[in-house]
Amino acid sequence: MAISLNDIKQEKYPPMTETLHYRLPWQSSSVYPGAHPGQMVGAGQLFKRHEPLIASPDPRRIDLRASVLDPFSGYRVRVYQQQSVVNVYLLADLSASMGYADKQQTLIRFLLTAANSAFDYGDKFGFIGCTERIEHCRLLPAGQHLGRVTALAKQLQGLTFTDSANGLKNASAFLPAERSLVFLLSDCHFPLAQLRAVLGSLQGHDLIPLVLWNQDEYAALPNWGLISFQDMENHESRTLFMRPALRQKIMATYRQRQRELKNSFRAFGTEPLFITEPYSTQTVNRHLQQRLA
Repeated sequence: MAISLNDIKQEKYPPMTETLHYRLPWQSSSVYPGAHPGQMVGAGQLFKRHEPLIASPDPRRIDLRASVLDPFSGYRVRVYQQQSVVNVYLLADLSASMGYADKQQTLIRFLLTAANSAFDYGDKFGFIGCTERIEHCRLLPAGQHLGRVTALAKQLQGLTFTDSANGLKNASAFLPAERSLVFLLSDCHFPLAQLRAVLGSLQGHDLIPLVLWNQDEYAALPNWGLISFQDMENHESRTLFMRPALRQKIMATYRQRQRELKNSFRAFGTEPLFITEPYSTQTVNRHLQQRLA
């Protein structure tokens, strides 16, 4: 099944006008000009410091007042903070549980939205897909090629998600050494110890966790009846006689799980966004704005 611009403009994929408005609370170390605060000096609007003319040989930026006040009677030049690019990565859980309901389509929608947003900012976009291990066919090095992202979306569209998400703990080896903006998209249906190991390996980057849950997993259960549950990763099944007390217990377990996940993420200095409704870029943008408040 091919993915075209018409598909993206229709309801199946996000419109091209959708943009993630991400801003960074840190300075990029990249030497390339972009849209984010950088550590380099160069063309920019934000004054950074004064330097001797010999260090920044641009006579157009000589500050006469600072030069007069220089105790060594040297010329002082105003230098400005350069806006720089960043690497944006989507670290995606491709385990079997992520193939449930509309999670797979949500992942593809976010992939296309994040990639187009990064390109709009002039940033580079990369993708790391993880199952039991990290396969090179699920890797997209950071770049600015929309065609490669579209081809990856087509590949994920026809992919059957299988196995576990153990490969997440090795994802940091495929990220660049310099600090990057990393979106982690997962349902986090794996042990908390594994999650903490993943978060520990990603501490050098700016991590934004997006926890994808479907309400059919817990909130849409009936009060009465026989229901068969199956673990999508180990394929174990169990049949339960649903009743109001059991339904409330299951929902309470999910709420407790949500609290435990929040505490685990917060311990590593990041706040997760739980996506339980149909995907909305506006919801993600509100979360991005709140993290800078």
